[in-house]
Amino acid sequence: MIKQVEMFQGLNVTYNITEDCNLKCAYCYEVDKKPVDLPLDYAKRFNRILLDDPNPIGATDEQDWIIHSGIILDFIGGDALMRPKLVEQIIRDFIFQAGSAGHRWARRWRSSISTNGTLFGEPGVKEFLNEFKENISLGVSVDGCPEIHNKNRSNSMSAILKHWDWYMNYTPNPSTKATLNRDSIPFLLKSLKFLHEDLGLKYINMNFIFEDMELSTLDLEELDKQMVACVEYVKKHDNDIYWSMLSPLFGDACSMKDPEKGWCGAGSMPCLSVNGKIYPCFRFMPHTMHDRAFDLPVGDVWNGFDKKENFLLVRQQTRDKISNKECLECPIETCCSWCIGSSFSETGKFHRQTNICEVHKIQAKHAKEYQDGGNT
Repeated sequence: MIKQVEMFQGLNVTYNITEDCNLKCAYCYEVDKKPVDLPLDYAKRFNRILLDDPNPIGATDEQDWIIHSGIILDFIGGDALMRPKLVEQIIRDFIFQAGSAGHRWARRWRSSISTNGTLFGEPGVKEFLNEFKENISLGVSVDGCPEIHNKNRSNSMSAILKHWDWYMNYTPNPSTKATLNRDSIPFLLKSLKFLHEDLGLKYINMNFIFEDMELSTLDLEELDKQMVACVEYVKKHDNDIYWSMLSPLFGDACSMKDPEKGWCGAGSMPCLSVNGKIYPCFRFMPHTMHDRAFDLPVGDVWNGFDKKENFLLVRQQTRDKISNKECLECPIETCCSWCIGSSFSETGKFHRQTNICEVHKIQAKHAKEYQDGGNT
């Protein structure tokens, strides 16, 4: 299996451009979407705050490299490409402010945009993307073969295919992040083949949703069968495919390898919401909360990062602190992912989600067998 593309490193900051979306994906974690956009003035204030604060995330010495490596301006929605002019204005403002201040990020920035791929034909979208082509990492979310993609993503495959050739020529490393749920399981092999052969993708990232899918024994047995078939497929295409489900991360399973660490970068990824508040990451935004009373901002565009202690609070949700006894002793603990923001959105408290433990066990088993087979 080929290696995953190395990504630009730095502080990841997110601008939630709109709470609106042109699709209604079956599994979306944004449970309260509505047609509200981010005011440009809020984004400009956020840019200024980021550039003026020498340590915007309250980084420890161990995390200092994040701030000094560079900055990644991540734009999400809904779908951020619903508002291409707004995204363009925010980028231009950041460039102007960083350049005027002689900031180290003036020449050390990138932009990341993940889109559902249906908006490339809309006015201004391609023009904006082409203008900032050298600095934009653009990914398109395709969930697999048309049967499952259309079922979960509002029958949008035909709209994606209209501009697929343009996307493949736009970026040197086209990729997708397929989101999987219970309905995706019987289509796993078919989806992998479709993404690789029909769409021509080499870099295929897939992950199951963190929410409870209410999987049955039959579902898990089918997943195991699909994984067997997918492993054989990847072996036949070892020289031109990367499939995240077989990543060494999942094959190198052991119990409680780093007890004082969490799973992801939550708590170090400030996200600006349309309401002007700044959150520890995008999974803490108000429209992702199951109860609007759950609110954990790290600041706002009027007062800056005046609640940095909440960054630290999120980072303190480490493996040993939030894991139950079964997790602590599980042999695949280190490759079992969870989302601390998703868990908070459900209850307003921090806990380690165990909704997809059995899925992880099956995935880890096949990833380890694949890695132990001598594949690189």
